[in-house]
Amino acid sequence: MRAFRSVAFIVFATLVALIYVHQQVELVKLSYAIGSKEKKLKEILDRNEGLGYNIENLEDPSRLEQVMLAKNVEMSFPGPNNIVNAAKFNSQKAEDGIRAAVADRKLNLFGIFEIFSPRAEAQTRDR
Repeated sequence: MRAFRSVAFIVFATLVALIYVHQQVELVKLSYAIGSKEKKLKEILDRNEGLGYNIENLEDPSRLEQVMLAKNVEMSFPGPNNIVNAAKFNSQKAEDGIRAAVADRKLNLFGIFEIFSPRAEAQTRDR
């Protein structure tokens, strides 16, 4: 009986030690994952800042003027044949169309489970 208690205690202590080691290993893995994600976030934020600067620089009127002068681009006012009138957008009709489309949709009770399935995306063919 005493040997059984000793063996049971050793097995229990071993299991507790294994669980503790497993938790520590998972903690280290999470630490590495967080570090890599923070590094990637920093790189993305730096790139975003650089792209924002490029956008501001590209849209700067003085820079556009310099580029056009450097490339000898001649500009002139459009003639009457070069003007295209675009139709006005009626937002009220568009909103009514959206409301009608939403009203026509059937209630999907299991729509919340769509987040667990991949969505198909259209692809273009390169010729």
